[in-house]
Amino acid sequence: MKRNKNSIFFPILINLSKFPCLVIGGGNVALRKVTTLLNFKTKVTVVAPNICKPLKDLSRKNKIKIIHEPYHKTFLENFEIIFCATDNLQINKAVSKDCKERKKLLNVADVPELCDFILPAVVKRGDLTISVSSQGRAPFFAKEIKNKIDNIFSVSYKDISELAGNFRSTVLNDKKFESAKMKEKAFKKFCMIDWQKILDKEGKKKTKEYMLSIIKEL
Repeated sequence: MKRNKNSIFFPILINLSKFPCLVIGGGNVALRKVTTLLNFKTKVTVVAPNICKPLKDLSRKNKIKIIHEPYHKTFLENFEIIFCATDNLQINKAVSKDCKERKKLLNVADVPELCDFILPAVVKRGDLTISVSSQGRAPFFAKEIKNKIDNIFSVSYKDISELAGNFRSTVLNDKKFESAKMKEKAFKKFCMIDWQKILDKEGKKKTKEYMLSIIKEL
């Protein structure tokens, strides 16, 4: 698990509900990491001697677990994925060394050369997840691109994404779409429709009815 500044990070989506995560640090950077992780239904444990109020509030709501102690390598034992969110270089290096020895996957905030993986800027609309990365070299630029995407894809894309999932499931379970050609025809038809306009005009229920009528007509 060798790390170097020339590493190229492979984009991947992972089911973190199967991998409880440890966040080392209790400040605002840790809070941002924790908030992102909770958006993906992750079980999170935070370890730090000092914890900011928003993290304490999350703990009181039983959304995260907090260990009020300085970092020690024994805390790594029950985790495969680690996030180091401190501004202490010595701690960062110690965590990196400990994770490398134990073959744990590590992300160190703003220090890509110590990372096994990095976090992209993310726009999430229900099941639709759009991520942007600069390979850790220019996160401010990735954030700017993310903000532009955020403005392009309105919140209604959450409903459109749900419609797309329902459309696909219905098509795959309909015998008249057994051929690849028919499936392709159906999916192209879905993508040609301005679903945002229909949702705004008709609402979710009637839009779903319209979607089902399209499948019947194909």
